[in-house]
Amino acid sequence: MTAEGPMTVHLRGPDAQGRPDTSPGQSVVPWWTVLPMAAAMAYGDGFWMMTVRGAVGAIERTQAPFASWWRESTVVLPLYVLAVLGALTLALRRRRPGQPGRSKVLATSSVVVAAGTLVGTALIAASTAYDYHLESAQMSMMNSMHGLCIGSCLTQAQHATLVAQVTAVLYGGGLVLVTNLVLVGWLVALAGGRLEPGRQRSRAGGLIGNAGMVDTRRLLLVTGLAGSAAIHAAVVPDHLTEWTGAGVFFIVLTAAEVVIAVALLRTTGRRGVLLAAVAVSIGPVLLWSWSRTSGLPFGPGAGIPEPIGLPDCAAVALELGTLVAALALRGSARRLHHRRPPVSTHVRGLTVAAVIAVSVLGLAGTAPQWFDDSSSSSVMSLNHY
Repeated sequence: MTAEGPMTVHLRGPDAQGRPDTSPGQSVVPWWTVLPMAAAMAYGDGFWMMTVRGAVGAIERTQAPFASWWRESTVVLPLYVLAVLGALTLALRRRRPGQPGRSKVLATSSVVVAAGTLVGTALIAASTAYDYHLESAQMSMMNSMHGLCIGSCLTQAQHATLVAQVTAVLYGGGLVLVTNLVLVGWLVALAGGRLEPGRQRSRAGGLIGNAGMVDTRRLLLVTGLAGSAAIHAAVVPDHLTEWTGAGVFFIVLTAAEVVIAVALLRTTGRRGVLLAAVAVSIGPVLLWSWSRTSGLPFGPGAGIPEPIGLPDCAAVALELGTLVAALALRGSARRLHHRRPPVSTHVRGLTVAAVIAVSVLGLAGTAPQWFDDSSSSSVMSLNHY
């Protein structure tokens, strides 16, 4: 079968002797381009995030800038992989036949720089927002203890702090843009002035092969279950300390997610496996919603709503994704006779990169020291699950 679109994609089945086709076909992700660019921008932009934090950030977050730089840059690296891969996917789809080579490289580089700058600026904004939260709480606490402010003094101090943080974000965004321009240009120069958003190579079948839409959904389901299981396993020790029942629940949930993910690697669409995937996806989401709105009616904090943290938000996002993927697979299993157009390896790569990014952020959120060198209670909201 041949599908014509912005790029030509050829899918061929086995030949008469049953051998898989190995002729040129789908455009595949140039990972040796994606990973170096993502790493360069992650660690380069991370330097400016630490610089902004050192200038206007909360004092408790500025004690070990080098350690914070490499830790946080490593944590957000999957976000940059997602940004670069998304930029290359967009450039590949918008590429026009007959476009001069130099124009192609310039256009692709510009999209990559824009994507990396958007991520870097957003991360600086998130960091400064957290700094403002800590500084504002500290000013309120000091005022309540010592009565340092009279009238609107506290409000004015908080406003001045907010203005400083917003100004720092604007300056940081400009520095990130210049840095990304230099880094991407340098990497393109090292590659001989070439920047290809995709390269042609035939792919065999399998979980991430040319099996089309169903395989992409199964890939999302398997990786999402694995990411959720990793986050749930990371919070087991804390829950065992707080309440044995909660710890046992997360142990069982983690084991179920791992077993279902392994089963999905061995089979594509058995009804029982997909129903189990739906159950372990929707069940925790409903339980989480209950615990964050009105509070669970049992346990040490019965009837008290729990705070929302980074790990639980990441796990819920993954569970919603696996729920959609499992339901989509159920529907596809009933319509196997309908052929769907193939999904590019760029889209499959985006799926995996997104799941990894959310999973890594969730795992990092279970350990507040990845984002803060302080052990104060204000940081603990990051890892509450």
